[in-house]
This record gives sequence, structure tokens and C-alpha cells, in this order.
Amino acid sequence: THPCKQLVIEHLDALAPQAEALGAVNTVVFEDGRATGHNTDVTGFAASFARGLPDVPLDRVVQLGAGGAGAAVAHATLTLGAGRVTVVDALADRASDLAASLNRHFGEGRATAAGPERLAPLLADADGLVHATPTGMAAHPGLPLPAGLLHPGLWVAEVVYRPLETELLRTARALGCATLDGGGMAVFQAADAFRLFTGREPDAARMLADLTALAGAVGAPK
Repeated sequence: THPCKQLVIEHLDALAPQAEALGAVNTVVFEDGRATGHNTDVTGFAASFARGLPDVPLDRVVQLGAGGAGAAVAHATLTLGAGRVTVVDALADRASDLAASLNRHFGEGRATAAGPERLAPLLADADGLVHATPTGMAAHPGLPLPAGLLHPGLWVAEVVYRPLETELLRTARALGCATLDGGGMAVFQAADAFRLFTGREPDAARMLADLTALAGAVGAPK
């Protein structure tokens, strides 16, 4: 769905409430000649986070990325009880727009916007980092920020799932950070989409096992 989560909206007949609140769509259901946009990234990230990082502090969270996935995971992080999320994006207007939307939805002061030049002091004082940009994907390898900004007191959550171990996660784990890969979000958002498409209850545990097996097969030597 990247990079079309926002572009697709003008081509749809209706939006589910959550997709409308986010301004981003990752699932389209066709029924009775109408196309309705949904967003399962929010519930997918929330389920993955609750499963993989259940006891981490959430007072001060820094999120890198304010695109379609960024909007979803910021909503999810605040829904999970984060005190404040600071949205950092190279596009200042995009970060400001997302922070304003979050404040309207969750209450004033729950979100702020900042530019990449503020990352060093923000991360020095943060509980955790959520990464929601394409950097680290197979087609966009590398780190989304200088490695020196990471520190052991920080937890790091990733949305990239191809590969499951991004350079960001590898670097963070080497420092002793608690980490969450993007595989859980990929599975749980797909499970929610499957439910919307079919009306049947998905087997998320089996899907997680399949993803792990597929990732192992992709990483295996030829």
C-alpha cells in the first residue's frame, strides 16, 4: 500500500470512521458496487505493540515519519496510553498537520511536531522511538537517523517488515534496547483486513508462524 495510503482516498466512495480520522487507507472493501476505505494499520500496530513491548514506559515517545503509516501508528501509540508523541518528519507541514490532528482527536498537548534537527535532544529524553518511514526496507536500506542518537534506555519499534531485521533494529539491539520488529504489525493488520474481506475469524497465531517461516526462508543461504 505504500506510498498510496493517502492518494487512494479520492478514488473511494466512502471511508470507515477510523480511516477518515487518520486520512489514510490501507484496506479497500468492494461491496454492492461501492469501494469503502478502512485502516487496519492502527489496530495492527496496537496489537503487535501490546504483544511485543507490553511493559515499556510510554510517557515520552518520539515518532520518526508522518506519512500514512505514521498517522496510523501515532494514533495507535496514543490509544495505548502514551503521554505525548513528538512527530518528526523532514516535511515540516506534514509533521505539524499530523500533530494537530492527533491533538484534536486525543486532547491538546498529546502531540507535538519537530524537525529532524531536534532528534538529538528529543531522543536523549525519550522513553521510546517509533520508526515509520520507508528507510530500512529492502529497496531503501540504511539507518533513518544517526546511530549515535540511540541509547540503551530507549525502546525501538519498527514498522518495516521486509526485512524483519532492519539496520535500525540491529543497531538498537546491539546497544541493549528493547525492540519490536514490523512483522507483528504486518500480520495483525492483515488479520483485521481478512476479517473485513471475508467475515471470518483469522488465525493470527498461524499467520505469525507463517511469516517467521517465510522470513527465515528468504534469509536462508542459497
